[in-house]
Amino acid sequence: MAEPDFREFTSKLMPGTDNILGVRIPKLRKIAKDITKEDWRDFLTYPSHSFEHSIIRGVVIATAPMETDERLRLTEMYIPEITNWALNDTFCNSWKVRKQDAEKVFSYCLALVDRHEEFPSRVGAVMLMSHFLDDGHIDAVNEKLVTCPRCGYYLDMGIAWALSFCFIKFPERTEKVLFDGRLEYEVLNMTVRKICDSYRVDKAEKERLKRRLKESRSL
Repeated sequence: MAEPDFREFTSKLMPGTDNILGVRIPKLRKIAKDITKEDWRDFLTYPSHSFEHSIIRGVVIATAPMETDERLRLTEMYIPEITNWALNDTFCNSWKVRKQDAEKVFSYCLALVDRHEEFPSRVGAVMLMSHFLDDGHIDAVNEKLVTCPRCGYYLDMGIAWALSFCFIKFPERTEKVLFDGRLEYEVLNMTVRKICDSYRVDKAEKERLKRRLKESRSL
């Protein structure tokens, strides 16, 4: 399934990741889905030997039929394997949150952000963005994201990405915390850029946010 051209393209997106074969994500998801119908626990006993193997492991952990406590335990085991944004985000977007266990998972995600480690904290931020941008959680999500200490470029980008989605879904409640002085300017700048990339925000709103960003730098 490997495509040399796609391997080269993917390698440019993830500098430092040198074990890429060049298999597209939909094909990896299909493999993971097939594994979850068989003895997926046995599959997880084998260490990853490529970026693609790690993707499949993450999707199996995120989607296989199991209780939430087991999924959280396997997530803890998998997190050290996450060393780039693609592993991080594919895993988080795939994670199945059972409604009856949502608050347990929410608390776990908040705790991940609090670890102040680049990728564990990004897992927490992207999980919050992917599964908890609703009326009952948005204020706690915003609060956690704007107060997260900086500890790496990929965490900064993950925080900005998550905050941009918070703004798109809850603009007034999110803007209030974006510009209250607690979010470092570099991350605020990334966040506004992400918002301005969205087709769901109109041009006038984007220009207004750019003006607020400029004003915040002069304070």
